Formats: sequence, C-alpha cells, structure tokens
Amino acid sequence: MESFKYNVIDLEGPAFRLIRLLKGDDDLIQCHLFEAWLHQQERSMDYAALSYTWGDAEKPYEIVVNGSRLAATKNLHLALRHLRCQDQDRILWIDAICIDQDNHRERGHQVQQMASIYNEAERVVIWLGPSTYDTDLIMNFMKKLEEESLRHNCNNWNLSNQGWADIWSFIQTGSSASLMYRQCEGLKSLLARSWFKRVWILQEVANARVAEIVCGTKSVSARIFALTPLLAGIVPDHHCQAVLDIMPGPSRKSSWWTQKRDLQTLLAKFGKSEASDPRDVIYALLGMSSDVSSSDSLKANYEESVQKAIQNTTFFLLRFPESGYPTYGFPTWTLQEFLENLNSLGNAVLEWAVKVGY
Repeated sequence: MESFKYNVIDLEGPAFRLIRLLKGDDDLIQCHLFEAWLHQQERSMDYAALSYTWGDAEKPYEIVVNGSRLAATKNLHLALRHLRCQDQDRILWIDAICIDQDNHRERGHQVQQMASIYNEAERVVIWLGPSTYDTDLIMNFMKKLEEESLRHNCNNWNLSNQGWADIWSFIQTGSSASLMYRQCEGLKSLLARSWFKRVWILQEVANARVAEIVCGTKSVSARIFALTPLLAGIVPDHHCQAVLDIMPGPSRKSSWWTQKRDLQTLLAKFGKSEASDPRDVIYALLGMSSDVSSSDSLKANYEESVQKAIQNTTFFLLRFPESGYPTYGFPTWTLQEFLENLNSLGNAVLEWAVKVGY
C-alpha cells in the first residue's frame, strides 16, 4: 500500500479538509479525506472538531487514508479508536490529518482559519486520553450531575448559584468519605492531563459553541466539567483554572473572558503553555483575541523566524504601524524573555530606539 500524499487545496479561500472516519471495531483505522469550505450558509453535513494532545512525536502506528498509508502518533491512534463508531461513519476535523503539516504555506493558511473551524463545528470533542478507575468514577458522577441538571431550569444559572451545590449534594447522597476521596483524586488526575498545558487547545475550546469531554469510554459536557472543581472543593492552578474559564457554559459567561481578552491579556494568562514550536505560543492565541481577530496586521507565518514573530507581536501590542520602523538592533528576545518583558514592552522598545538613534 502506498504512502498517503496530500492534494493541494485552495489557499485563496476558506477551504479546509474533513475526514469521514469509517465505522468498525477492528484494529485497522480507515478514513476518507475530502475538501470542504467554511462560512457556508447551508452546510451539507455537520462535523465534530477534535481537541487533543499530539504527545510523543514518533509515529509507530498507521491508519488508512483514501486507500493509502498515513503514519500516526500513539495519541492520535488511541483517540481514533475510542471515537470511532461501530455502526455509523463519523465526520471529524483533526489537525494532524486534515492539514499537510509539511506544507508551511498551508499550515499558515489553516491556522488563520482555526477559530472558524472550531466555531463552526457542531461540537468540539476534547480527548483527555485513556481512563483509570478514579477517572471513570468522577466521570460517572459528573454525568449524574449533568443528567440531574437537565431536570432543573439551570441554563441561566451562574457559578455562584446555590442550585449547583444542591444538586451536587443530592447526587452525593450515600457516598462514603472514601468514595468522595477517590472522586477528587480522579478529578485531580484529569486536570493534570497534558491537554490542559498544550497551547493549541486554548483557541479550540474558546471558540467552541458546544464541547464534550471524553476520557476512555466516558464523556460529559464541558459546561458540567468546568463546574465540578468548584463543587468538589478542588482549587486548580492558575493556568488550569484559566482554561476551565473559557469552556462553553456558565464558567465562560461569568469569567474574565467576557471582560478582557486582548492579546496582551491572553499572553499573560497562557504564555507558559506548551508548544513544540515557540511561535505557536503567539499564533495559537491570535484567533481568540479580541483585538487581533478584528485586524489583519498580525498573522501566523511559519516562513518567518521566532524573533521576527516576536518583533511583529511587539509592534502590534504597542500599536506601531505595520511598516516604516527600522529593526536594526531590535532586541533579539527568546520567547521567555519576551514574556518576561510583556508588562514593560514600551520601556524596552524605547531603550532600543534611543540606542539606535531613532
């Protein structure tokens, strides 16, 4: 069987690819990759967009795409096996398959459309990986919370509404201290998964209209998942809580997200996210920031260096014109140095301007 080769898609318009994950229950994962277009008033089919971590870069597995072999990472292969239905095909968007990762121009084009891809998806499926006894336990209780919440008129409840605590207490009726401890351990394990640290998940979940958390064979809505740490008395770390804050549901509606989400705020909150390419710590935030999304002056460009990406971002944050400024001697910051200077960019750039006599 030949290795899979991508056909070129239209990079001048809102083209992207989708996969049809073929039904089955055997070890062979098969799918059909086809071109589609965003911003269609009447889409012929709904799709779900997958949000997951790539994990180890090695690709020891193979899947079949359009009758040809495509190498896959362990995490991708595992996710596909769990998300595949036995009795019907499923339409999905998955970055590792739908984007030709070796084509830098296409990668930049698709990154520009990432916000729309996730926003126009019928739902976003967040894959946290395989389960354990403890994660299954807490996922089951979150499912009970979700089912019980449907019996109440809770769509407009905010995080502080007493109704949530009442429902949580009700479903915990009869639970021993040991069982509740195991639930908390399971939730802590989920919150420590690598998905919460990956930079690309941020705009994926922030642009989701509806999202579903999947771990092993268990699933629950993101709106319920985001509430559970508060109800269970668990305090996530700052970064993890910021991720929970942008999940669709009451958490997003009552968080900082509705007040201020400009690029500088997002860099301050999520600058420590993990990315294999340092430029992605910036590029992954563009589609979810309030100021960049309404401007064409800052775009993902993988043909530019890390320093050039940082320079362009600095000029954008300081509202410099797109061109006309000399860049000789401009600080050659690493990403970490740029983030450390985030709150004093004006002073740092002023010092540079004085040095070069601008």
